[in-house]
Amino acid sequence: MKEIINFIESNVNGKTLFTKELVYELEHGALQGVYSDQISFSNLKYSQSGFQLDMFIVSNEKIWLIGQEGQREELRKDFSGVSLFRFELAERKSTNGITGSFRFISASGKNVAAEAIISGIYDVRLENDVLKLSEDQVLYRDQPVQDGRFKPVAFQSQHRFYNEDGKLHYEYDGKCFDVDPKTMKRSGSPDTFPPFISIEK
Repeated sequence: MKEIINFIESNVNGKTLFTKELVYELEHGALQGVYSDQISFSNLKYSQSGFQLDMFIVSNEKIWLIGQEGQREELRKDFSGVSLFRFELAERKSTNGITGSFRFISASGKNVAAEAIISGIYDVRLENDVLKLSEDQVLYRDQPVQDGRFKPVAFQSQHRFYNEDGKLHYEYDGKCFDVDPKTMKRSGSPDTFPPFISIEK
């Protein structure tokens, strides 16, 4: 725990990173998402058994309806806005492992996909100066589909923090699952996302 807090205090807290524009496909290419952001980490607080860290995101995310010839025809959703998330983690005496939550706090804008969303965080470890953690989203969130509708989905993700060329890098690699809202059973989704890599300037 102490090594992880020291790593965050020295390398992550107070840093601002930028994600270059990324393009991803939804619904077998019927929709196209375009995403970029600015991420700031702050407000590190810790005790003998745990810590919290805020993640402030200024994002630009638009989802377009794609025509038969691959052109963008119509703006389907604009998820751009300012969002605040919080990591809250503690060390478990039963396993010496670190677990906790990653949750939405607040956001601007009318279309907030992450509102009232929380994830479990586990498998937190520092390996060769790389801080790694796993995220499993609880229940489900909305994702746009064709014809102005939405579907329930959930994400399982890997987070990595590391320094390269003297600059902090934050990597988010998420896998999307379709969710049955009655049974909460997950199944493979056709939607795929590239790893999102944010870099300190």
